[in-house]
Amino acid sequence: MRDKKKVIGSIVIFTIFSLFLVLGYFLSRPYKEVDTKEVFNETTVVESKASNITVYINGEVKNPGVYKLKNDSRVEDLVKIAGGFNSESDKDKLNLAKKLKDEDYVYVDRKNQIKDSQTASQSTINKGTGQNSKVDINTATKEELKTIPGIGDVTAQKILDYREKNGRFSSIEDLKNIDRIGDKTVENMKDKIDVR
Repeated sequence: MRDKKKVIGSIVIFTIFSLFLVLGYFLSRPYKEVDTKEVFNETTVVESKASNITVYINGEVKNPGVYKLKNDSRVEDLVKIAGGFNSESDKDKLNLAKKLKDEDYVYVDRKNQIKDSQTASQSTINKGTGQNSKVDINTATKEELKTIPGIGDVTAQKILDYREKNGRFSSIEDLKNIDRIGDKTVENMKDKIDVR
């Protein structure tokens, strides 16, 4: 009986020793090294998706619309993606080297609008700006706009900026969309301005 207990005790001790040995082997085993290329490739893919920008081009290009481009793209890249310029586009007014940012809006003007504007301002100069002549707000230069009562240098520039961004004025009432021009100002200059 005593021998039986010794055998059982030896088996238990041997089993516990074996368990510690196996456990020690697995715990002290070297870890698999992480492949840094895999980690950085994943990060690069995530970053490259985030580095895209969305921009809108309108006006005298073949395919106006919203486009996704790589970060650090230029206006020239956007024009190429939009199919290039139309035959009537004014390329001289656009800075093709300008870097684009997310949510940028690029408008390509028409050459004819500028020619019409130059012709109209030339005819106004030839006619002379008398007290009875009206100023066409769609074609007037900054100096001509400043001849209208209530319009100074800053407001004249705002009218030009609005016209460049939004196109021609469809009515005199459109002037109210410009900062510093309200109902009273429009009423005071109605007999001095015209929309053709």
